[in-house]
Amino acid sequence: MSDFRARWFAFHNRHIEPVSKEIFSHVEKMVIGTLIISAGAHVSSNEPSIVLFGYLRHGLVGRGVELFGIALLLLNFIDGFYKLAKLEWHVAFQIAMSLCYIILSVRLVQLILAFRGE
Repeated sequence: MSDFRARWFAFHNRHIEPVSKEIFSHVEKMVIGTLIISAGAHVSSNEPSIVLFGYLRHGLVGRGVELFGIALLLLNFIDGFYKLAKLEWHVAFQIAMSLCYIILSVRLVQLILAFRGE
């Protein structure tokens, strides 16, 4: 029994743990990027009660925040795609994972904006 347990821990440490860390790292970065995009969309669509420096228009600041969030998502996507390409898996799987990432990112932005709705 202890031999099985030792082999399981070795397998887990070599294969499962690094993959789960990478997945959760990318999901965390994706959630942060979508929150930033949602915050920018909210600021640019509504006139918030907070005055930003007095001189800047809210729409302009909101668009800038959205562009920053989009840049973060794009960098995270490129990083994940590069790491996925190094694994030499089938191209169809890589395309499917890329589409899932894009669809999930857009859906998260929509979901966050829906929760924020008034």
